[in-house]
Amino acid sequence: MLQTSIISQEPNAVTVRMSRRRWNHLQKLEESYNVSVAIRRGMKQVEKAPSMSIGEAIESLRSL
Repeated sequence: MLQTSIISQEPNAVTVRMSRRRWNHLQKLEESYNVSVAIRRGMKQVEKAPSMSIGEAIESLRSL
């Protein structure tokens, strides 16, 4: 099994060696995090949005 190791380290970047399986797992975790941030941001917008009737909501969607 390939251990994760630091190849080089600079003030703004780090180069590491790791298995492709671990890299793919980290990529999936990052994608999940980005989706959850977008959902949370949307939920906050919903809380601040004014209430609409069903007709107003349909007209708003049609205008998009």
